[in-house]
Amino acid sequence: MGLRGKYSLTIDVGTSVSKVTLYDEAFREVSKAKDEITTNYPQPHYFEQDPNQWWTNIRREIKEVISRVDPKEIKAIGVCAQMHAPILADRKGNVLFPSLSWPDLRTVETTDEIASKTGISQPYYTALAPKILWINRSDPRLIKRTHKFLLPKDFVRMKLSSTFCTDLNDANGTSMFDDAKREWMKPLVDYLGISIDQLPEVRRPEEIVGGITEEASKETGLLQGTPVIAGSSDNLGRSLDRAAASARDLLIYLGSGAMIEYISETGARPKGTYRSILGIAGTVPQWFKNNFGAEDRVKAEKLGIDALQLLDSEAAELEPGAGGLLFLPHIMGERAFEGRTRSEPSNFNPYARGVVYGLCLGHTRKHVFRAILEGCVYQLYLCWERIQSLNPGIAANRIVASGGGSKSRVWRQIIADTFDLPVFLPKETETGSLAIACLISVADGTSRTFDEAVARIKNPLLDPVQPSKANWPKYQQAFDLYKRLEGDLKGMFTAHSG
Repeated sequence: MGLRGKYSLTIDVGTSVSKVTLYDEAFREVSKAKDEITTNYPQPHYFEQDPNQWWTNIRREIKEVISRVDPKEIKAIGVCAQMHAPILADRKGNVLFPSLSWPDLRTVETTDEIASKTGISQPYYTALAPKILWINRSDPRLIKRTHKFLLPKDFVRMKLSSTFCTDLNDANGTSMFDDAKREWMKPLVDYLGISIDQLPEVRRPEEIVGGITEEASKETGLLQGTPVIAGSSDNLGRSLDRAAASARDLLIYLGSGAMIEYISETGARPKGTYRSILGIAGTVPQWFKNNFGAEDRVKAEKLGIDALQLLDSEAAELEPGAGGLLFLPHIMGERAFEGRTRSEPSNFNPYARGVVYGLCLGHTRKHVFRAILEGCVYQLYLCWERIQSLNPGIAANRIVASGGGSKSRVWRQIIADTFDLPVFLPKETETGSLAIACLISVADGTSRTFDEAVARIKNPLLDPVQPSKANWPKYQQAFDLYKRLEGDLKGMFTAHSG
């Protein structure tokens, strides 16, 4: 039986930005609001966020988004969010410790330790279990006070509906859950020094698990009792990116954790050596703006534009190559070191670091910002070279770009010129929220499955950026130097390099 109402309200808590979006029954965006998320760096390799700030953002965004509609017309609400970040919550839902967001590097050693001691692979140094172990060893009292370990989207959903659970997709992403048995792995849980009861119940992502509480209703303006689904990780949005592409397309996702995928001749989801996931390259422009762009933020405010738009326009004034500057974007380790694909050994190098090479007195903030954009593209191109070497004979017809960074035409032009391929922009670029609207469609009964809902979405490719033949050799020359620089510094990117 369908839910009452005609709107789906979606919430997306990314690494850099939180968003609330309202969709109609045809998956058309009705309204949207967003805010930046503040990240704290108590030490250089730490990456902490305050879940209470997420909730402050989201309350404001919900009020803005629903101001032009009747809350009674909202049929259901769902949340997606970044993965791998534990939130320690007591029985009342209070946060006991900052969230160690997925790029946090303090747990590198505990990652290897857990795998060797339990025999259960921990494929990511960004994973959940090493973070829990680190917190337990730092302050065991916090663990005893913890009612549930929640993932980011689960925390937000708990604030809305007072439900302490997670979904199958996020659970599988923890490397702590046995999907075949549908249970948490007890040997691993025991090694962490926590109990199974402290981990959330696992539900289907489209399942209605609760409703808006009286308190959440007062804080947001949502109608008490409005259904809330379990939700999922923001990675679910890549399904919509793939649906917008065709065989022999390259997908480039310019979110905080940038990604490149090759769509095979069959159009099937890439496996094995067809996909590479970068470190946190996609968030470097925002990091630069927040730390070095005070003057730009003031100027942009006077112009009535976003500071990143201003930085983009200034970077566009420069020639390719950023005046001889090169930037290695490994500012929080690298998940595609030397371009290696997701399935290859040694693709992760948590000790890789960001590098600005070639700096001289003639350079300005503009040059550094453009070098950041170009460096992220060079790393993506290095991954594409690697994918081609592992799959001889493959070639791409075009690039489909998505994620928040894809809105930068300057960045898309750099991609087009470096890859010598046209870059297309889907009508829907930030697909995490739209994926949640698809899950609500399944909960509603309008769609039988998530894939059926995705197939209903019209997401044409727009605004193609054509490569410049004059710029391609300039970028190839810079890329060759980039590749040499990363290779020459490889010996310094180790656990023993200090």
